[in-house]
Amino acid sequence: MSILKISQEEFDYLGIERVGFFPERAWFKSTALDIAGTVIRDPIDNDWSYVLVAKEEDGIYRYLSGEVSISTQQEAESKLYASAHHIEKNGTFQENLYRKSEIEKENDLTLIVTSVDDEVKKYLKKNPQKLYELSPRKFEELVASILKDLGFEVELTQATRDGGRDIIAHVRNAVSSYLTYIECKRYAADNKVGVGIVREVIGVHHIHKPTKSIIVTTSFFSKEAIKEAELMESQLDLRDFNDIKTWLQRY
Repeated sequence: MSILKISQEEFDYLGIERVGFFPERAWFKSTALDIAGTVIRDPIDNDWSYVLVAKEEDGIYRYLSGEVSISTQQEAESKLYASAHHIEKNGTFQENLYRKSEIEKENDLTLIVTSVDDEVKKYLKKNPQKLYELSPRKFEELVASILKDLGFEVELTQATRDGGRDIIAHVRNAVSSYLTYIECKRYAADNKVGVGIVREVIGVHHIHKPTKSIIVTTSFFSKEAIKEAELMESQLDLRDFNDIKTWLQRY
């Protein structure tokens, strides 16, 4: 196998543009093909991911393959080696913005996105139905990234935390600070967000007292949920699939 572990300096020398949230822990390069890779630690969920990129005809390295939610660094490196070896064995590669795991191919449900960048958002703008294939955590990261682009300071909460605030977002200026809690629900199109979720978010809102709370879903809201939210219309916003499509139009 010609996949070698290299230093961060050697990886940086390749001129690969970094786009994503989390720090890299190890770096790799093929001596047979123009492919390179990195292993990434998620400080929020405390799991690991790997990413492989390939140099294309224009000289730019672009996403080739990857996997998320891996238990250990050693396992992530092993999976990176196996994926790179498979590509080398075939002697070529094709650009793939997304790659499904074997389990996900069987279920045909979850889209793997290793990092949320403008390429991903442009893809989702053209293919909004793919929102339903994002994992729930990646949907949260997508919403956080959009909010960041809109001028918010964003913080993703622990995946194991209680409900009501997947994202904490601030807008700060010299006059005031505007705090927003965002609860994200990556639901199927026909699975409407019910009144129970709205009441849960309202409860968290009353306890922590942010300026505004928002529920964002890839689905829509039931009539009961909309009616309940209207009782707090100045403090609670509901954003559905159509709103997300509107947000993505800026990319």
